[in-house]
Amino acid sequence: MKKASKIIGRIFLVLLILLVLTLIVCFFHQKSAQKKDRELLEKDGFVNLVSAGDYNMNINIFGDGKYQIIAMPGSGDAEFPAGMKLFSEHLSDDFSLVVVSRPGYGLCEETKNEITTEYIVESTRTALKNAGIETPYILMPHSMSGIYATYWENTYPDEVSGVIFLDSVNEADEEAEMPGTAKFLFKIFQFFGKAGVSRAFTDIAGISTEDVYGNYQEDAAALSGVNVMGASDCYFSEIKNFNSNMKTAWSSIKTNDISKVYISTNFSSVDDAKEYLTYVYGEADEEEAWQRFAQEQSEEQMEYRKK
Repeated sequence: MKKASKIIGRIFLVLLILLVLTLIVCFFHQKSAQKKDRELLEKDGFVNLVSAGDYNMNINIFGDGKYQIIAMPGSGDAEFPAGMKLFSEHLSDDFSLVVVSRPGYGLCEETKNEITTEYIVESTRTALKNAGIETPYILMPHSMSGIYATYWENTYPDEVSGVIFLDSVNEADEEAEMPGTAKFLFKIFQFFGKAGVSRAFTDIAGISTEDVYGNYQEDAAALSGVNVMGASDCYFSEIKNFNSNMKTAWSSIKTNDISKVYISTNFSSVDDAKEYLTYVYGEADEEEAWQRFAQEQSEEQMEYRKK
C-alpha cells in the first residue's frame, strides 16, 4: 500500500513539474511573439500612443481630410485598426479616419479604473485632444461602442456633427449582473491568456484571424496577439459593466439636431449577402450566401430586431 502511494505521489510530482515547465515555455514564447508583433506594427505605422489621462491610448489616423470620422471598435475587436485602414482606402480625400481604442485593446494600455461609459468617453476625448484632433467629430461606433457614442453626443453635442451607428447594440441583457459561473470561467481563460497557453495553442494549431484584412492581414493578427484580450482586466470590467453602461447611455438621451445614420449588416435578401461576401472576399460563394441569409431570417434574429 505504501509502495503504491509513493508511486502515485511521484507520478503527480512529475506531472506537476511538467505542468510548471510547460507554463514557463508558454509564457516566454508569448513574450517573444508579442515583441515581434509590436515590431511589425511599428514598422507598418500602427503604433501611435497618446495620453488619455492615466493610460496611453493607441490612435491611428488615416488620411488628412477636413472631416474627422472617429471610428470606435466593437467589443473585443483588437483587429479594428487593420480593418479601418483597409476601409479608409475607399474614402474620399475630404475625410480623415481617426481610429481610437480602449484599455486592453490591441496596443492600448490598461488602467486600474472601472470601465464605465463616463470614463471611456472622457478618456477618449482627452486622447483626441492630446493627439491634436479638433472638433467637431463624426462619431462612427461599431456594436458596443454605440453605448459610448450615445452618451458622448448627448453630453457634448457641440463636439459632434454626426453619428454613424454600425450595428449598434440596442438593449441590455436580462441579467442585472454577470453570473458567478461566467466570472469564474472568465478568470480561468484569463489565467491561460496571461500564462501564454492560449497563444501557444493558437500558434501550434495554426489558428489565425479571419482572412478579411487584405494587405493588412499580418497587422490584424499582430494587433490581436500583441496583448491578450482575454487576459485583460479592463476587458473583463467592460463586459461586467455592460448593463450599467447601457443604462447610463440611455438615460443621457436628449433631443438634439445631430445627424444620425443607422447601418445594419442584416441581410434582407440573398443579393445583400452576396454583395457583402464580394466586398469582403472578392467573390461570393452561392451556398455561403444562402446560409448567411437563412441565419439572418431565423426566428431568434427576427425577434431581436423587433426590440
